[in-house]
Amino acid sequence: MNKDIETIRKKIDTIDREVFQLLIDRLNAVTDIGEIKKQKGLPILDQNREQAIYDKIDSSFSEKEATFLKNIYQSIITESKKAEE
Repeated sequence: MNKDIETIRKKIDTIDREVFQLLIDRLNAVTDIGEIKKQKGLPILDQNREQAIYDKIDSSFSEKEATFLKNIYQSIITESKKAEE
């Protein structure tokens, strides 16, 4: 295989391991928030929080990057709501 491709794939593998750990850390935080919301009788859905995430993405990244990130975050937020329940 092309040496350049292999080098870049190794870099991707390293990044993936970091992303996986960050997503697990996020899952743990979301689970904690879900417990607090249950204790306080708060709803799982927080549209203002969701919109704030998307607004932060829009203001911090190029249009191409923002589209990419928002597509991923739609799944992350959907799964986060499930974990909060």
